[in-house]
Amino acid sequence: MVHAESILEGQRFCLSISLLKNGEVPIWASTFVQDHLRQATISAAGVLAKGQRFGLHNLRHSLSTWLVNKGEVDPKTVQGMLRHCDICATTNLFTQDDRDEKQAAQGAFLSAVGPGSRLVQ
Repeated sequence: MVHAESILEGQRFCLSISLLKNGEVPIWASTFVQDHLRQATISAAGVLAKGQRFGLHNLRHSLSTWLVNKGEVDPKTVQGMLRHCDICATTNLFTQDDRDEKQAAQGAFLSAVGPGSRLVQ
């Protein structure tokens, strides 16, 4: 549901994303996840196993990780967006390090010690 200001001063109303009864019935979060978010995730990433839990909270983690690593958004800004009172929650719990430099370093390590390497006995 999206809240918006009405033309009447100070009144708020909900814009529903449900297709039921011309949008008059709001969509449940679980229905949104099952019918839309889960399918979109599988289409985009193809890595969601049957029965694997995935919901709006996972989306918050993904958003935080993407904004900090790929979107190069300041972690304090992400903290405000996620409404965390402590930056540690944003940086330590919600944001995973998946920068290209980390992946390149992991690849270099695997190349150095992987199968066929003189470092592996």
